[in-house]
Amino acid sequence: MHKTDINKLIKYSDDKPQKEIFYDSGGLKAQVVCLKAGQIIPPCKMTNDVLFYIIEGNGEITVDNKKEALFAGVSVIVSKEAESRSISAKIDMVILGVQARKETERE
Repeated sequence: MHKTDINKLIKYSDDKPQKEIFYDSGGLKAQVVCLKAGQIIPPCKMTNDVLFYIIEGNGEITVDNKKEALFAGVSVIVSKEAESRSISAKIDMVILGVQARKETERE
């Protein structure tokens, strides 16, 4: 079992989104991302499926040119097949991001 107090990981930076990885095992990576209003996670392609859960704030996610509103309590799953994804904050946001990684080969 791994228990984490997410509230202790909430930290903002004036320069860029602030990321705090709090769990990283072979098959799972979990992190908290804090964005101040106006900050953006730039478009990128992920090699893993990712679940985003909005803890607080609101903004917008763009996946393959499709935009969706984000606000506290909403979750979004972005498939690794997506060509691009980005997130922008309208007001300060705290996001839980969880990546499911590929299984390692068994001997």
